[in-house]
Amino acid sequence: MGAALYSGVTLYHHWKYKQALQSPNQIRHCGKFIEQTKVVHERFGRSDRVEHIYTFSNELGVSFSFTGSRPVIKQLPRLTSLQPEQPVCFQYTPSAKDRNGLFFTLTKIE
Repeated sequence: MGAALYSGVTLYHHWKYKQALQSPNQIRHCGKFIEQTKVVHERFGRSDRVEHIYTFSNELGVSFSFTGSRPVIKQLPRLTSLQPEQPVCFQYTPSAKDRNGLFFTLTKIE
């Protein structure tokens, strides 16, 4: 039963990401990549999940952070090789957030 539940949740998150990619409500900024940080989530007293947070700034210096979930990394593999201060354009949809509801969904980088 655990495997079926995990599979169902995974399919749901992939479906939600596809919806974000198809959203007509996309916002695009150009600026630079700032950093990648790791957040360790602990469950039942042990560290078992690492989440990567990618931070960008736009041309005005306003910061934007996005999670690197599996669907995002699959769609945007270049995300993992960005270097600090690297010029980049990034796109997201404000109509979709990550699984924790904290960050908007990153849909494109150039």
